[in-house]
Amino acid sequence: MKPILQRLPLSKSLSFIYERYESPYFETPWHYHEEFEIVLCDGGYGKKVIGNHTSEYNEGDLILIGGKLPHWFSADEIFYTKETFPLPASIVIQFRLDSFGESFFDLVEMTPVKSLLEKAKFGLQFYGNTKEQINKVIKENMHKTSLEKFLSLFEILQLMAESKEQQPLSEIGMEGISKKDSERMSIIFDQILKNFKEPVSVEELAQKVNLSKAAFCRYFKARTQKTFVEYLMQVRINHACKLLKETEMSVLEICYESGFNNLSNFNRQFLKLTKQNPKAFRKKQDTSVSTN
Repeated sequence: MKPILQRLPLSKSLSFIYERYESPYFETPWHYHEEFEIVLCDGGYGKKVIGNHTSEYNEGDLILIGGKLPHWFSADEIFYTKETFPLPASIVIQFRLDSFGESFFDLVEMTPVKSLLEKAKFGLQFYGNTKEQINKVIKENMHKTSLEKFLSLFEILQLMAESKEQQPLSEIGMEGISKKDSERMSIIFDQILKNFKEPVSVEELAQKVNLSKAAFCRYFKARTQKTFVEYLMQVRINHACKLLKETEMSVLEICYESGFNNLSNFNRQFLKLTKQNPKAFRKKQDTSVSTN
């Protein structure tokens, strides 16, 4: 996996970053950095790519990204086409393994946190009470002193380490290498995420990154451990899940809105990836909401 290396502004006088970023859309390409990163999505919505995982992100989502794990957050197309508020935003905490001393995470007291950071190489998303509790801690400390932010970071890591409300994202661990591949994969992801509702031509996509169709298919599989078709189906079904949860559109309407041209194929692909049919998925969401 070869996304661009992003150098973060950590200096000798700064052991970690704890900042809020806001913009009309996310400009950072598919990239990685040495630092671990805690991301609280604090405004807007869109899609995220973490390793070889792609799914929707929404306000309030909380994610821990391991050092060197490639990732990219892409705001929904509505933020590119017209003025939309609130703007996409995130609160980001970044730190290195050696930020607090060479052997800090080797201390016996840090064993649970060290285990958490090992799992972070796949990316971890938190949900439920854990997400709500950590989001509150992050926001409450946003404008406090550096020392208070420092102490809150370990409170956050402890809550994450002790929680069972976590889900790994990428199916494989990945590390990045070069700018060239980062730019190439950014073009590919951008084209897929913007055009998945329409028929996607592998030949045209291959031309955009100066590869033959066969070379493109090999390249894509080597970097994501998925075929292009498998990846495209994941993006389409993730979008369908979002519509089933957030709208009252019929299953047939969602089928076409997600890039499928017939209902039987949509149902088959949905069952394959979610282990349930669209109607059962929606009913489960409705039941979950009514019991909360």
